[in-house]
Amino acid sequence: MNLAAIDLNLLVAFDALLGEGSVSAAAHRIGLSQPAMSKRLAHLRQLFADDLFIRHADGVRPTEKALDLADPIRSALRQIEEALGGFGQFSPTRSGRVFRIATTDHLAATLMPSLMASLRSIAPRIAIIIRNLHRQDVVDSLEKGSVDLAITILPDAPTSIKRAPLFHVKWLSIVSVNHPEVRDELTLELFLKYPHLLVTHVGDLKGYIDRMLDDRGLKRTVAMSLPYALAVPAIISRTDMICTLSSGVLDLADWPDVRSFPVPLEYSGYTETMLWHRRNDSDPGQAWLRRLVAGVSATLNPS
Repeated sequence: MNLAAIDLNLLVAFDALLGEGSVSAAAHRIGLSQPAMSKRLAHLRQLFADDLFIRHADGVRPTEKALDLADPIRSALRQIEEALGGFGQFSPTRSGRVFRIATTDHLAATLMPSLMASLRSIAPRIAIIIRNLHRQDVVDSLEKGSVDLAITILPDAPTSIKRAPLFHVKWLSIVSVNHPEVRDELTLELFLKYPHLLVTHVGDLKGYIDRMLDDRGLKRTVAMSLPYALAVPAIISRTDMICTLSSGVLDLADWPDVRSFPVPLEYSGYTETMLWHRRNDSDPGQAWLRRLVAGVSATLNPS
């Protein structure tokens, strides 16, 4: 490839398209009109003999070729920026970027108030889109660039997905105040006797608690599963079911007609994790967002 024939602005446009996942958002990010950005995309496609970005319902998604190009192009642009004294570095006070975060309803309820308060104070033009994804779709979404960040438990993520721990989560089991048998203590016997409500995005009737019980040769009955943690207290208050969930959910409000108890099992809890694709590791905007999320998590520690 003849380097003299390459317009550096095309690579800047490529970086913006990769980061924003939208032609219009990428154009706004680097101060172009949408037709001008579309023209640069056409030149990029000709230059690399590949579509690079495919139209999708929520914007554009990078092709395999674009993902292969992401790291070397971003690395080259970062080196040029450093050589020019940081020209073009991410400025949260001026940026109008849109970041997409995949997480659950209860994490959105516990983390987002403080995160948005920080954003409104130091980065008022930045927008956040929260997406509620099936855990099995998280890796695909990170790889395709349809989300920038995920906050969830994903121990089997591939090496292309980088991670950082955020905070430790403690569980509590809740029952109705009118439960027929659970009064002052939730014993293991009662825990196994009554049906359970399971919060899961997988869409089945078996979760982490069930795998813990399997290891002990025990079994519980799951009568219902749903992906919405915030619906749990109202359901529990009117049934004989038991639900085990993050104590952070219970801290959100003074839920009427439910009582909480320690889980009658020995367990170490789990750590909520922040996940991102390795191609975004050196993106200054995403690095800034990750630091902000980590900082908010440290102050809240909703465990």
